[in-house]
Amino acid sequence: MSTTASSQDQFKYTTIAHSDHRYCCPLSPAKARELIAALNLPQNALVLDAGCGKAALLRELLQSMPVRGVGVDINSQFLAEAARSWAASNPNDPRLTLIENRVERHPLPTDGYDAIICIGSSHVFGGFERCLATSMQWLKPSGVLLIGEGYWKQSPSDQYLAILGATRDELTSHSQNTQHALTHGYKLLTSTISSDDEWDQYEGLYYQTMMRHVAACPEDPDATAFGERARRWYDNYQEAGRSTLGFGYYLLENPPLPR
Repeated sequence: MSTTASSQDQFKYTTIAHSDHRYCCPLSPAKARELIAALNLPQNALVLDAGCGKAALLRELLQSMPVRGVGVDINSQFLAEAARSWAASNPNDPRLTLIENRVERHPLPTDGYDAIICIGSSHVFGGFERCLATSMQWLKPSGVLLIGEGYWKQSPSDQYLAILGATRDELTSHSQNTQHALTHGYKLLTSTISSDDEWDQYEGLYYQTMMRHVAACPEDPDATAFGERARRWYDNYQEAGRSTLGFGYYLLENPPLPR
């Protein structure tokens, strides 16, 4: 694993809150298997997971298909967990490369990627639009992009936006996400969304994990603030987020070269 110097303090809250999550997004194992199967990659394909976190989806992809994967993230603790999990279940298997760096700084393959995964991490490119544009440049002709992106189920309230730390124009609708991809020249292969059950499991575990940490580590100088933050976030999810914020998965194909 190549590394760059960075402070982990900025990641402390999210690392703790996600410590019991398999995926750092509202995704169930069953839906993950469906997404992996939909990729339908050729043998020895090279896959980038941009903003991979624990790289759980990428690791499962590699376990189900004879392909190679590159996971890039700036959270060294997530990457270390990914590396341990991969080594434990796939000893001496060199097909996974994990890189601690910003995605735009990682070494690009000369021939491009066969597939790019970016689930809830379009911010690493500078947003959804830039993720679409950059990924098209990095993909081989007929390569695929699996992107997971938030969307508004309904117009968000000002109070919800304030707690979320977002702006109204930061997201659009599920159908508009698809339209943006088509505008960039992609072909939509399939799309799906996170269910209410997946959201409830994700947000509930996020809250419970943080509150367990707060109770178990009263000496942590951040414990009180973290507990208040988690409680405020979960209350806001129940009151507004569950009916307002959605999460969609879009499998897109980069156009093949003209014959």
